Amino acid sequence: MSVHSSPELTSLFEAALNEFQKRAGTNLAQHQIFDKLVACRSMQSVLDILQEQTKLLRTSQGDDTTLMKWIKRTVHVLHSLSTSYMVVTGVSSVCGSF
Repeated sequence: MSVHSSPELTSLFEAALNEFQKRAGTNLAQHQIFDKLVACRSMQSVLDILQEQTKLLRTSQGDDTTLMKWIKRTVHVLHSLSTSYMVVTGVSSVCGSF
């Protein structure tokens, strides 16, 4: 998404990936859509990829409208957090104090 994150945010993201792998036994960085998501340049391109992934659910469980609403909200919040100057500087301050 063409966002240049701070080293602190990158560190937090990597820690979250490692914790997920430890708890779930799945390395998200090796998932088939990881590279596609990393290459995204907009929120809409992220949503397009995630909506494509929900097609399997749509065919097996019916309508995915509710699921996509939650995905859109989540992507919007994550994008807002990742691009917010206040959040980035706040995280830098907190991480720098340890």
